[in-house]
Amino acid sequence: MNTLTKLATLTFICLTLSACGGGGGEGGTSSSAAPSSNAASEPASNASTTVSADTNSEQQQDTTVTPDESAEPAPSYEPDPDLLDSQAETSNDLHVKADFSFSTSKTVTLDLGGQDVLGASLANRMVKVYALHDVVESYEDQAIADKALLATTRFNNAGQITMTLDVPVNYKTLLISVDGMLQNNHLLSELSMQATTVAHQFN
Repeated sequence: MNTLTKLATLTFICLTLSACGGGGGEGGTSSSAAPSSNAASEPASNASTTVSADTNSEQQQDTTVTPDESAEPAPSYEPDPDLLDSQAETSNDLHVKADFSFSTSKTVTLDLGGQDVLGASLANRMVKVYALHDVVESYEDQAIADKALLATTRFNNAGQITMTLDVPVNYKTLLISVDGMLQNNHLLSELSMQATTVAHQFN
């Protein structure tokens, strides 16, 4: 009886161990399959990184600008020397000098003072500034009738005027007329193309 009991117990233990070993085998198989899956996925990730790096390298190479050897040289805007001494027949023959000024006005600074013919101060005397299209050297010149008023001002208490005017470039002469003084004492000043200072002492 004891022998049968021991044999049955031993058989039960063997079956139990066998069953556990089978389960362990399945667990072992499952466990061994997982590393295989990870191992398979890692090379794929590395391959993707390599492809991405190659693509970026190709994009960097594509953005490199290479000089176009076949490009034409920059055009020259220098005037044709043969045409400089000849009269232009069309607008294509015209040229502009390098020192040409595109400004439509020039700056004129007035620095005036002095006294009238009797030796009196010019303090607070009215002054009118006119512009003339032509070069005028005498008050008797007929062109003086075609004058344009640019400014009206007064001498200060010390009998001085310092002011700046913007004069259109098409005017060639300034006429400065002092109130109460004879025409012979009025000032005619020719204007140059550049900025000009008109300094004068009346007497």
